[in-house]
Amino acid sequence: MQSGRKRRWSWGWAGKLLLALVLLAPVVAVHRDRANAEGELLTSGNYLYSIAPDAGQLPDKGAAGLIASESGVITDGVLTTYAGWMGSATSAGTVQVVIDLLKDYPIGTINIIMNSPNTYWGYKEVSVKYRNEAAPDYYYIAGKYARTGTDLNNTINVPMGNKTARFVVIDMKRSQPYQHIPLTEVQIYQGAGETGAELSPAYTAEQLQAEMKKDALMMDKYGQWLYETWDGKVTSDEQLRQEYKAEAGALARVKLDRYTYDQYGGIKSGGKYKSTGYFRLQQINGKWWFITPEGYKFILKGVDAASIWEWGYGTPYHKADGSPRQVFEELPDPAAFAPAYASDGNGERVSFLVANVMRKYGRDFEARWESITRKRLIDWGFNAFSKWTKPRFIKDFPYIELLQDPMNLKRIQWTYDVFDPQARSIIEAAIAPRLKELRNDRWLIGYTYDNEAGWNADIVKTVLTYGADSAAKSAFVDQVAATYNQDLAAVNAVLGTSAESFDALKAASINIANVPAEVVSDYIRLASRTYFSTIKSIISKYDRNHLFMGASIVPTWRTSLEWDSAAMEFVDAFSVDNYSNDPTWITRYASFNKPLLNLEFTFSHAARGLSPINASTSVAGIAERGLAFKAYVESQAANPLFVGSGWFAYYDQAVTGRRDNENFNIGLVNQQDQPYTDMVRIMKTVNAGLEKVHENGG
Repeated sequence: MQSGRKRRWSWGWAGKLLLALVLLAPVVAVHRDRANAEGELLTSGNYLYSIAPDAGQLPDKGAAGLIASESGVITDGVLTTYAGWMGSATSAGTVQVVIDLLKDYPIGTINIIMNSPNTYWGYKEVSVKYRNEAAPDYYYIAGKYARTGTDLNNTINVPMGNKTARFVVIDMKRSQPYQHIPLTEVQIYQGAGETGAELSPAYTAEQLQAEMKKDALMMDKYGQWLYETWDGKVTSDEQLRQEYKAEAGALARVKLDRYTYDQYGGIKSGGKYKSTGYFRLQQINGKWWFITPEGYKFILKGVDAASIWEWGYGTPYHKADGSPRQVFEELPDPAAFAPAYASDGNGERVSFLVANVMRKYGRDFEARWESITRKRLIDWGFNAFSKWTKPRFIKDFPYIELLQDPMNLKRIQWTYDVFDPQARSIIEAAIAPRLKELRNDRWLIGYTYDNEAGWNADIVKTVLTYGADSAAKSAFVDQVAATYNQDLAAVNAVLGTSAESFDALKAASINIANVPAEVVSDYIRLASRTYFSTIKSIISKYDRNHLFMGASIVPTWRTSLEWDSAAMEFVDAFSVDNYSNDPTWITRYASFNKPLLNLEFTFSHAARGLSPINASTSVAGIAERGLAFKAYVESQAANPLFVGSGWFAYYDQAVTGRRDNENFNIGLVNQQDQPYTDMVRIMKTVNAGLEKVHENGG
């Protein structure tokens, strides 16, 4: 265990008393002046942006320093003026504003008005934090608000309950890099109670920049959001142990119904087909199906990341500079919960999930957890581990293996140079051991390779700036030369270049704006054929028993139809990741008559400190997640090309976020190992009838 793990930030009794006072009653400064009027709009002090606005009106537009609240745009009471931040490929995901009220005030409410000029403007999520003079090192959270609906004009009302604050920080997150953020007004209303004295001068811009970087307390010792209560919220280790006892009893008789299904989950009522001993695909009466090793029809009903050791369920406990994050009420004891701590290529992190599983299941916690997990999935009608990690010791459950692209390939943005002559040997060395290990495993459905990394015009644009030492650039020039019968003059005319030879053209930077669209498309198709044929041949060299199911492409991101279409001749099935409530993504691929899989999808609810993945998959509650699952999955299954999906994921992410700050409500189960019962009850019914939906077409 590394020395960094010994650092433990715990509140102790005094800190917990302070937290209780802050959450339940206003904090009143020792030094007081006259009591100001309750309900008064506070306009004193200054504010500062983390990034100077590049849209809106003066004095805020372009302001990199302090702005007086009495003269600022966002405190002028006018709804036609605003501060704005234009989106771009390189725009920051979060913009902040910090307000210094100059002294402690009891705050009644905060209104944040964000009126959008058009649909290109908006936000994904807004968080409001505050602190008073008595808590100089960290903030408390007044609320997190995910945008719902499509209204252009939005007002966020933040009830403060007369809590005392001098500083207020507002975090505004984009839903995607190109979204523009508007901030029209921030209205802070004084609450009931006495105003504090001015204990320190107005903060400078440098001091307010430091305020925006301070942490906010978020999580209790069980990894739960501090600022909400709900039925079943964990309050003791004994509660977790009793929940295990109750669930183990309820699931005691759960096992796969072998009258209805074969041992692999194939449905017996659909008839028996050729048995090869391994999973395969077959088109029957115009509909694609998996066929199990025993010869029965199978629709993939998978769950992703079904392991307590999944790195994405952990959360960093140190900042980038090595100092402790002050977001935890109490970290798990590093001695008692050593398995909950990890440090590897995915960073240094702690898993409250692992700690909770250890508390809940006790000795032999992993074996007991695996037993419960397997029974849960069978009970809920899921039949496979579809992507990412899976339980380490469950061997008799269908699964898909993801073969990851090696990081020592020559990278081009999110992908790599598929034309590099060393690429095949690097990939083969990386994945051949796993292929040889798994080639006789009858529970393995097949492989995917890489993840969400197709080619589009953005990749081509980058390649065209490379020199002659780039294999990808040489491949482009060679293809164009062949297309124009080695006519250099014709190629120069087409590309807007003046190269004296094709070798010189390989060394020259080419502006993609001058390249005909069909030339770009042909090149992407060539790259795709190179990529997929290479992987197909490596898999076939070491394992002829299992399927190759593509590369989990996101249909509308980091790919192109040219890339996707050229893959079809080399894959047994084509896989996507599609975080949407619109199942018509399938129509994009309808003409290829290739079996289709959606290996990552989910529906989220913004509550308990967790965020939704995006607006289209955000729903109003836990049961609504199940209803959204029903509508989406049944619509996909009704399509004759569709052969299955994978729900992302088994668990929620941590409230305090993984290393890239994702903290999504995506789980079938929360990080306290409590199933979302209202949701999985609906999923159970849906999964039981999914083969019939596919057979009957809806």
